[in-house]
Amino acid sequence: MSKLIQPKQSRSLEERYEMLRKTLAHYLLLQVGTFVAAAGFDAIGPAMDILTNMKAELKVQDIKAKSNGSKVEALSQNLAESMGETFDSDYDIETGEGFRTVRLDRCGCIESVVAQAESYGLTKAQARSIFCGTCMSSYRKAAGTLEVSFKGKLRGEHGCSMSFSTNSQTP
Repeated sequence: MSKLIQPKQSRSLEERYEMLRKTLAHYLLLQVGTFVAAAGFDAIGPAMDILTNMKAELKVQDIKAKSNGSKVEALSQNLAESMGETFDSDYDIETGEGFRTVRLDRCGCIESVVAQAESYGLTKAQARSIFCGTCMSSYRKAAGTLEVSFKGKLRGEHGCSMSFSTNSQTP
């Protein structure tokens, strides 16, 4: 009996990256969906608080270990690298005297998660609330720990903006 060997399919870098994004979203949603199935939606709030605290602590540790310079710049760069570059988001950074604002016009992370949310028993709004809420809250908490002012808001269907500043007046 002979086997038919099919040649390995060659994918472009963009196709491979998109597969990775979808796989990551799948695992994130699988974890949330499993948690909701086991503990119910009422347990999401406390669980997200724990996750937010852990994410913020890791950001602070990373920034303190790597940065001797501006904490405002370090936080905004962390956001640009993690959401912008890692998730191939459309973003820009506005800088000014004592502040930096990262605008994600299209966040690849939330875009991937929302696209698959309903398959895991979550509405698109629930998925965005859980994932964007945790992300923004972790940057808010990290900024507070680093004594940096923070202002964040959701923008459009798949975007947000987060501003960090050395004073109480963020743009």
